[in-house]
Amino acid sequence: MTYKTILVSLNDLERNEALLTCAAELARNFDSHLQGLYVIPAVEIYAGTSFGMPVVFEGNRETYQKAEKSVRDLFESLAQVAGISSDFVLVDSITPSITNHVIDYARRSDIAIINQPPEDGGLSVTGRAFVEQILLSTGRPTLVLPRKGGTSAVAELVIIGWSGKRESARAAFDSVPLLTGANEVRVVWVDPEMEYTSPGSLPGVDLATALSRHGVKAVIEPLSTGGREAGEALLTKISDSGAGLLVMGAYGHSRLSELILGGATRFVLSGMNCPVLFSH
Repeated sequence: MTYKTILVSLNDLERNEALLTCAAELARNFDSHLQGLYVIPAVEIYAGTSFGMPVVFEGNRETYQKAEKSVRDLFESLAQVAGISSDFVLVDSITPSITNHVIDYARRSDIAIINQPPEDGGLSVTGRAFVEQILLSTGRPTLVLPRKGGTSAVAELVIIGWSGKRESARAAFDSVPLLTGANEVRVVWVDPEMEYTSPGSLPGVDLATALSRHGVKAVIEPLSTGGREAGEALLTKISDSGAGLLVMGAYGHSRLSELILGGATRFVLSGMNCPVLFSH
C-alpha cells in the first residue's frame, strides 16, 4: 500500500513553499506522481444597490491571475529539484469558489495536501469553510499542514487518535504508508472506558494486531480527558510527546442538509501544531 498520486492545492499563496516541500518529500519517498492544482476563481457579483446595479468584486480573481506564473514556476522548480513525476493543473473557474474543483481532483488522488485555515477562520477561498468541505467531501485522506510548527509528514513518532468508529478506522489504514516509516506508532484511545465494553482485552489491541500485518509496530496508550475536550487532550498529548504527525478521523454531523465538522475535529484543526492526516 502506498500513495501513487499526491494532490497539492496551491491557492494558499503565502504557504505554497511549505506545502510543496512537504508534498515533494512524500512524492520522492513513495515514488509518486505529484499534481499541483491552481484555481483562478471567477469574479464575485453581489446583490444590487439601491439603484438596482449589481456590485462586481474582482479582488480574488485578479490576485490569482497575477500570481499564476510565480506559483507555476515554484511548483516546477521544486519538482525538478526533487526529481519527481509531476504536472501543474490550471483551472479557470466559472464560480468564485475553488472548493468543488479541489474536491474533484482529490477524489482522483491517493491523498490531498492542504493548509490549516487562518486563525480567524478566514473569509478567503482557502479559509475554514474550504478546509472543512475538503475533509468531509473528498472520500480521500487529507493531510493538513499547520501554520505554526513542523510541516514534514515524515515523522519519527506518529500518534493515531483512535475511537473504534468508522472515521478513525479509515484514518488509521489510510495512513499506513506514513506509519511504516515511523520509528514509533502509538494508538491513543481517548477515554476508552466510555465506549469500549468488551471484557478481557485492552482497547485498541485488535487495531495494533491488524497494523502489524502491514509491518507497523504500534503500542496502545489509553488517554483520559480529565474533563477536557477530546481534541484538547489529543493536542496536549502531541505537545508532551513531541509527535510529528497526528492521524485521526474527521468527524462530522448533519445540520439539516449540511455536513459540518464535529467539535473534536474542529478543535484539533484550529489548534494543531504538527501535520494531521484526517479521513472521513
